[in-house]
Formats: sequence, structure tokens, C-alpha cells
Amino acid sequence: MNCNYRYCGKAIPPDENGNRRYCNDDCYMAEKLERSKDNYAVNKKNLNQIKHVENILSAAFKKHGSGVFDVTILRAEKMNWTVITGTTTIDGEIIRIVGRYGYVLYSNNTIKIIKL
Repeated sequence: MNCNYRYCGKAIPPDENGNRRYCNDDCYMAEKLERSKDNYAVNKKNLNQIKHVENILSAAFKKHGSGVFDVTILRAEKMNWTVITGTTTIDGEIIRIVGRYGYVLYSNNTIKIIKL
């Protein structure tokens, strides 16, 4: 069996514990650090997507207020519609939340943005 540290790969002696995944504690700690870096990169990417969508909603809210307007304005900004941080219901409407803003999409290609 080989060490599971991505930059090592040394063979673990057969007389070692069969459940051992790393050749020594240094490799274990180094791989733990690499996993932490990978997780941080994924979280940072997700937070950047949320910030991007929140900035688009903020600019649209400043321009159009909380009134209903055409959704193609946000499509032109290449808004990622799959990014949401939560949902809630206000006055019977399901509001998709992204950061400090929420929005409701209507079937006639219009949208209403509210600031939370």
C-alpha cells in the first residue's frame, strides 16, 4: 500500500498497521493542509458567485427600485439564476434570497427585487 499524501506516494511497509494511510505524521499533516486549501478554494469560489449576483441585484435595485421590470436586463448582465442563499414567503410570493436582496420571478418575464 502507498502513502495517500498526493506528493509522496512512498510504499508503506507491510508490517505497519493495515489501516494506515500515510507513511508518517508529516505526510498526514501536509495532506490535511492540502485538503484545507482545496476546501477554501471551493468556498471562496462560491462566495464570489454570491457576491457577483448580489452586486447585479444591488445595481438593478438602485436603478429600478422595488417595482416590477423586465428580466432581460438581468440576463444581459449574465446573472447566474442558480445561486441563492435561501428562500422565504412574503405576501404569498416565494422570494429567492441572495445576500441582502431577494427577488421574485413572474411568468411574464418580469422580476421584482426587494432589499432585505
